[in-house]
Amino acid sequence: MYNPVPVFQLLLQDNPHLFTTEGLSSLLWDCVHIKAPNCHKFTYPSLLNKQVYLAIAGLEGSAEDELMIYRIMSNPQVWYNFTKVRQQGQPSENIGEEFYSSFGIEVYLQHRIINSIRCLQKSLNISGVRQTNIAVRDRLFSYPTLEDQLIMLDEDRLTLQQAVPEIIKYFVSLVQIQPAYRLFLVDQEEQKTSVSVTAVENAASSAAIAEISTESFDRQLTGANCWHDKSVERVDPDKIRLTLHLDWNENEFIFFEAQRPNLSRFPWTTEVA
Repeated sequence: MYNPVPVFQLLLQDNPHLFTTEGLSSLLWDCVHIKAPNCHKFTYPSLLNKQVYLAIAGLEGSAEDELMIYRIMSNPQVWYNFTKVRQQGQPSENIGEEFYSSFGIEVYLQHRIINSIRCLQKSLNISGVRQTNIAVRDRLFSYPTLEDQLIMLDEDRLTLQQAVPEIIKYFVSLVQIQPAYRLFLVDQEEQKTSVSVTAVENAASSAAIAEISTESFDRQLTGANCWHDKSVERVDPDKIRLTLHLDWNENEFIFFEAQRPNLSRFPWTTEVA
C-alpha cells in the first residue's frame, strides 16, 4: 500500500506551514503551475522534481504505477490506438495524440493530486475556510471564505453561516457612505432592478454563505461605440457585488450590485439599469 508520509515530510521542509489551510492551498496552486515553472514562484520548490510531483499523486509505490507512468510518458500511442478522434468520419491522429498524451495525462494527475491533498486535509481536520481581508471605501473588513479546491468540513459550514449577518452589515454600510451607491438586484439574465437596503437585509436570513467583490475599470474609447477596459483598483470601486449562496450545493444564489452614482465611470451610457 502506498505511503504518502515521506513526500509530505519533504514538502514540510519547503514550507513549515504545510499543514494549514493556506499551506495546502498553496500546494494545490503550485501543482497547477507545474507545467509553467518560469511563470510562477513556488512555495514548494521540491515539486520541480518530477518524482515528488508523481508521489503526491500516489504513483510511486508499486510496480504497476511505475509501468503505467512509463508507458504514458514514453509511448502515448499505446493510450489512444483504440480511441482515435474522428472528424467527418476520418481518424485524426494528431488530435488523439494531443489529448491522450498531454491533456489527458495532466487531468488524470491533477485529479489524483487533488484527491490526495483533500484526504490529507480531512485526516488532519484542517479547515477549508480562510480569512479574507478587504478594504473598500476606506473601510477594512475581514470575513471567512471557502478556499478553492479544499473540502468544506462540517464546522466550516457553521463558520461561514455565522458570518453572513456581519458581511451583510458591511455591504450595506458601504452602499450608504456618501455619495451613496445605487443598489440593484441582479437576476439570472443579468437584468437589474433597483432595490432598497431593506431587500438586502431581508435576504440575509436565507443565506448560507455571503461573499463581497468589487470591480473597477479604466475605460478608453477606441472607436465608434468601442471601449477598451483595463481592470484597476480604486478606493471607491465602480461596482460592489454581494453574492448570497442559498444552499450548500452551489445551486441557488441571490446577487446584489451597488454602482457608484457618478456616471462618468460608465461613459458609454447616461443611464445604468
